[in-house]
Amino acid sequence: MCLMMYYRKQILFILLILFVIVSSGCTTINDNTDLIDTFFLENTYITGLIPQCESGLVDKDLCYLDIAIQTKNVSYCFNVGSVNLILECITRYAIKTKNPNICTTSYRVTDSSRVNKFTNDYRYKCYYHYALETDDKSICEFIEPQNEEAKLLKKYCLAIFDKNIDACSSLEVDYYISNKYDKIQGDCLIEVAIRTKDAKLCEYALLLENGPYGVYLDRRMDGVFISDCYSKVAEAVGDKGLCENAITYPYKYIPCVGTFIQPEEVTDFCNTYTPDYILSYNMDTQCVKDLVLGKDNHFCDNIIDKSDKIQCFDTVCSEPYTDCKSKYKLLLDETLCVQTTKYDLNTKSEDYGHIWSGYAGGACIADIAQKTNNPVLCETITNEAYRNKCYVDYAYMTKDSKYCISLTITDAKSDCYTPFAIYDMDETYCQKIGVDTSLIQPCLDRIASIRGSEINSKTESV
Repeated sequence: MCLMMYYRKQILFILLILFVIVSSGCTTINDNTDLIDTFFLENTYITGLIPQCESGLVDKDLCYLDIAIQTKNVSYCFNVGSVNLILECITRYAIKTKNPNICTTSYRVTDSSRVNKFTNDYRYKCYYHYALETDDKSICEFIEPQNEEAKLLKKYCLAIFDKNIDACSSLEVDYYISNKYDKIQGDCLIEVAIRTKDAKLCEYALLLENGPYGVYLDRRMDGVFISDCYSKVAEAVGDKGLCENAITYPYKYIPCVGTFIQPEEVTDFCNTYTPDYILSYNMDTQCVKDLVLGKDNHFCDNIIDKSDKIQCFDTVCSEPYTDCKSKYKLLLDETLCVQTTKYDLNTKSEDYGHIWSGYAGGACIADIAQKTNNPVLCETITNEAYRNKCYVDYAYMTKDSKYCISLTITDAKSDCYTPFAIYDMDETYCQKIGVDTSLIQPCLDRIASIRGSEINSKTESV
């Protein structure tokens, strides 16, 4: 009897170990996941808010997604900018961690009756995006027929994985979601054409009784479908010639050509291609951007024309311009802003809160200061409002509060010091704003909202 009890305990222990292994296998976080940034959770506040994410110095939504992945805790997604973005964060978390079970996560929403409740009613959208992003047909089967949209997305999901053009043409769109999904039949056919690398399907769709978009769009949209279909299939099959089928639609044609274009061909293309009738397309400002979108900054090096090269860097480089600063220094200087300085006169320097949002001389110089890593340029701006804005933006980009010291406008000081106060959870930054408690207190309140305790302003000399 004792021997049987011993073996029974041993078996139970082994089963328990196996259960733990299997359970952990279902929720394993991929340690090789590319994180947006690294934030150290040295302080934990009762509010569950993360100072770095709330500061405004980083993208709030990406920050909380990063924190969620680091801590293996999807609930940090509940802190993103709006309820509409919570599902997006949950979906991206599920994809990043390769765990579709995360799609069932419930979160708090306010329904049409203004009642707060926890729900995961929109999990079908998470499954849908997960299936497409990971190219996993089996996830399509997880989509339940909760509503008409869920039913439609499941049929679409299965149709493209099965490469079934008949299923694409049979997709029925409920009246109440027809505005959102009136192109879904055509989009499905295009996706099948891409997956099968069969450009003939683009023309085949035109032979359908109700056209590529079925009864949901007029046959006059056939031209839009053709340009969309060929421009996307061209990249899949590696055939630049297919782009010519979209030549009358620059929004489709130019990105298609961009897939195959060489750097030395960019300027000539934009100088010679003229859309037939799409007057809303601005060739001067958009052509180069659409050609180089998705390429790296090395592609820009070999573009011949200087202005086109600058446009290329502006498209592929982003703050803080780490990999592009040395290249920008060879191309940019404040003399390029001469044409725009006249607009500075449209703004009173003391009206910092309402400076003109266009690309005025001050804004132009501030832009160059950031791209060339040269904050000294900020001081050359004669307009006080733009000069202050230049320093504020530079402080944000470099995440360095020392540039706030140069500010002369109180509102600018508030804009500059408050994010650093939140980022470091240090109210002494708030005191540097000045002596106006109406500006200091909001800064302290932001810290308090994270910390979960009230802070009262104490004015100090700065």
